[in-house]
Amino acid sequence: MLLPSLVLLALTAAAPQQPDAAAMEREARRIEAMLIAPCCWTQPVSQHQSQASDEVKRQVRALLTAGKSRQEVLDAFVAQYGQRILAEPPVRGAGGVLYGGLAVAFLLTGAALVAWVRRASRRPPAPAAAASPGAAAADAAYAARLDDELRDMD
Repeated sequence: MLLPSLVLLALTAAAPQQPDAAAMEREARRIEAMLIAPCCWTQPVSQHQSQASDEVKRQVRALLTAGKSRQEVLDAFVAQYGQRILAEPPVRGAGGVLYGGLAVAFLLTGAALVAWVRRASRRPPAPAAAASPGAAAADAAYAARLDDELRDMD
């Protein structure tokens, strides 16, 4: 009795698992958004309406049904069409250096800005200019003249 149960268990475990249809459809749609329609190279396959994009959609589903992973499906299309088929090609070579340099520049600029703001906020306020006796007399003379002119206007 135990032996047939073990054999049945081993056979079900060894049988290839069919992917869930809903999960496979979600994965197919994700992959379609990652591929550019090969007829005009302007839109993702998921948005494009053409015979070529319909064919790509059929191929994606066939590869997923065959048990291929997302990366394997993308690699198959890259092998057929080149890197141009990818909506977001991997960053390589000089492009990677450029993006890395831009990231470093943004980080350094941000750090310099933070340091400047901290330094500016720590400075003591500038002392008020000490009024000299001559300046006080000039202010008093100006105030007296202004009062006289205002009285004359009344």
